[in-house]
Amino acid sequence: MYDVIIIGGGAAGLMAAGFAAKEGAKVLVAEKMVTCGRKLLISGSGRCNITNTMKDTKQFVAKFGKNGRFLYQAINSFTTSDVVSFFNSKGLKTAVEKGFKVFPAGEAGSADVLRVLMGFCVSGGVEFISSSPVANVNTEGGQVVSVTAGGRDIRCRAAVIACGGKSYPATGSSGDGYTLASALGHTIVEPRPVLVPAYTDSEWIKDLQGVSLRDIRLILVSDGKNVASADGDLVFTDKGVSGPAVYDITGHEFDRNADNRLLIDLLPLKTQAELDSELEQSMRTNNKKILKNIIDECVMSSLVPAVFTVSGIDPMLKASNLSKKDRNKLVSAMKGLELSGVQFAGFERAVVTAGGVSLKEIDGRSMSSTIIDGLFFAGEVMDLDAPTGGYNLQMCWSTGRFAGISCAEYAKKKI
Repeated sequence: MYDVIIIGGGAAGLMAAGFAAKEGAKVLVAEKMVTCGRKLLISGSGRCNITNTMKDTKQFVAKFGKNGRFLYQAINSFTTSDVVSFFNSKGLKTAVEKGFKVFPAGEAGSADVLRVLMGFCVSGGVEFISSSPVANVNTEGGQVVSVTAGGRDIRCRAAVIACGGKSYPATGSSGDGYTLASALGHTIVEPRPVLVPAYTDSEWIKDLQGVSLRDIRLILVSDGKNVASADGDLVFTDKGVSGPAVYDITGHEFDRNADNRLLIDLLPLKTQAELDSELEQSMRTNNKKILKNIIDECVMSSLVPAVFTVSGIDPMLKASNLSKKDRNKLVSAMKGLELSGVQFAGFERAVVTAGGVSLKEIDGRSMSSTIIDGLFFAGEVMDLDAPTGGYNLQMCWSTGRFAGISCAEYAKKKI
């Protein structure tokens, strides 16, 4: 008999396990993979953006859209500052990058974050069973009584479903939590992959693989309408683009089967009119120069050929011979370098899953099910998702801690 069984040994599950044990509960983590934290290890390409410096809870939860209200109490009880203090207190130093994102400092990364979490759990007496997928959460009279894991029923007083969404299924998050919750009567909001890379049929990217752009603006045009935009960094891949700006675009709801295009604004701090005026002045001052050399002073050198390819202007044309119409084409290319025939990756490359267990059936004051006594939820399995920047992991830490403490308190009352 365990007080609590945590289903899933990821970020939220390990945090729940550690805090439940800290409250005195006898805790078991059931992990379907051979080891815990597989998805955590690849977070941020191994660097792990554990949280950010945002201190205003209202602004923080707003990043989760209309569902953000659900997180108020969880975030308030374990803030971004609390998360930093938690990891610092366990020997993991952190550093702030870009004035906002919090990462492990120096050479430390995801493996060190996982090491801290495993140490936290082990020091509290948490037990683990690996290679043990959970088939059922069993109930009697509407109350959790056991969990079927690794082919055997293990009795418990409470259970926490914290096995993630469907993103990067090779790491273990293949939607098992939805199956378990649905079998117990919970509603599942249709999952969809978000924070994914994009692919394009534009030929001009073929020589740009590995080139990174900083602080650009990305605009999504779907069936001729601008439907979303995002500011941030971008990197060209062999088939398209990836990086924070691309990921944040995919967090918006839009028709993925529509005629989708992406426009890269290389100079977002300048309006089209301002850039046109500057370019016109430069053409007058340097009227004997070829256009290639003038545009080279405006944008990154590796992007200059792309600007001319997209605009259709001859890069060897002298500035004095450029018409106003063609100058506008150059400006438009710099303010909207077009990627056509855009397709987006699926769950196999998704950083996060949108959708999940409906929040209408979870008590945000405890992360407990409003349908089944002794059932709790934590992390990405719930219908919660946000842009890049540490928001999603912070959600896992906060809801995991909240669920761990709540289920331990629940179990004590059932002894």
